Amino acid sequence: MKRKVNVNRYLFHVSHPCSREGILEKGLLVSGRENSMIPRGVYAHNLLTEPNFKWYPFVLIGEYDYQNIKGIDPVRMYDYWRIDTFKLKNNWFIDFAARFDFMNSIGFDPYSMYVYTDENINTNALTLFRFQNNQSWDFEGNEGVYHFRGISEFRPYTEI
Repeated sequence: MKRKVNVNRYLFHVSHPCSREGILEKGLLVSGRENSMIPRGVYAHNLLTEPNFKWYPFVLIGEYDYQNIKGIDPVRMYDYWRIDTFKLKNNWFIDFAARFDFMNSIGFDPYSMYVYTDENINTNALTLFRFQNNQSWDFEGNEGVYHFRGISEFRPYTEI
């Protein structure tokens, strides 16, 4: 069953960095199995928050289990492709499989948190985001007052 949904301007698709070059070259391509209950599509998060353990794939295991793995923060390891829906004419649908599978894990009904489109997403609608090192600086303002500025760790990716 497909149910169209209005989405935020920006959606995020999570992928492992090993897929980065292919996505940079071809965009996000519809995938899935023909004989599956899960529709073929490009799946995304319709959320305004920074990635956390309510996001797929992290919700599958949960924050508690990850905390028992020393030195690994999986949320920081992945690529996050921001999709600008204003640059697309794609229809978006509720991902019912994720909605019902993850409802118990996150403790509420994530009605439109997980969405998909049945069309490819071209590269001009994508921006790669990652968690990166903090950047901050001090500067002197008027009358000798010092100010502090910083930028979010979760931001468009720039290679160092």
